[in-house]
Amino acid sequence: MKKKNCRRTDEERTTHDRATRLRKMTDAQLCDFIDSTYGRGMEEGAKLAEKQRAGTPGEEGARRFLAYLESRTGSGNRIGKGTVIYIARELENAIAAGIFREEPA
Repeated sequence: MKKKNCRRTDEERTTHDRATRLRKMTDAQLCDFIDSTYGRGMEEGAKLAEKQRAGTPGEEGARRFLAYLESRTGSGNRIGKGTVIYIARELENAIAAGIFREEPA
């Protein structure tokens, strides 16, 4: 049984109106809508990927993060000195393995 319009919330009404507009579109309009939405998503994804690539912290960033974790031990975050030591050892192993070296893609 469908819900009466007077019992819908504002969010439900806007969602229903949007769905109705989509159902009333022609095939060409639907294709244009999907293509433009997909294109916008690809552009935003490319920009986000570029930002993430540029913001790679590297070895120094990892060391700063470890210092931050060490300063936060005992603050109720369930990260103790032992955990920080384990992570520091793994960081040293990663450095030795060369994962922080810049390699061309």
